Amino acid sequence: MTDMPRKNFWSGVGVAAVAAFLLAWVIPTFGGRGFAIGMPPKALATLGAWLMLGCAGLLILVSAIALKRAREPFFALPAAGHLWHQTWPFLYVLGFILLIDRFPLTWVAPLLIGGLLLLLGERRWHVVLLTATIPAAGLYGLTAHLMRIGVV
Repeated sequence: MTDMPRKNFWSGVGVAAVAAFLLAWVIPTFGGRGFAIGMPPKALATLGAWLMLGCAGLLILVSAIALKRAREPFFALPAAGHLWHQTWPFLYVLGFILLIDRFPLTWVAPLLIGGLLLLLGERRWHVVLLTATIPAAGLYGLTAHLMRIGVV
């Protein structure tokens, strides 16, 4: 049997923990500063967090039933190679968060997108170049336009 029910179970636990954290602290503390579709400020965020919690709970339940039926353990450490495979995307994003903190997004975004394309196996330089630069150019153009008309 594959590891998917176990991965789904623990993903559900993680999402449920984040949703509970949002409902218990983040939304009550920091909510109420914006409006969404004429709703009270905290309503959309609270609705989203409850939806996250419900979906995560359902995923936990379905995965736990699948694990019990297959008589698989809930805990199983992956091999060392799998740990690196599961860790590098988080480190990649963390590195670019640190870069975006120090440089404008329109400078960092092409590197982020181009680097990810190269990591995923794309080797055609024109595809990497166009895919990496067009969204950043669009973001720059949109931002410049919004600043010119006074929105930003």
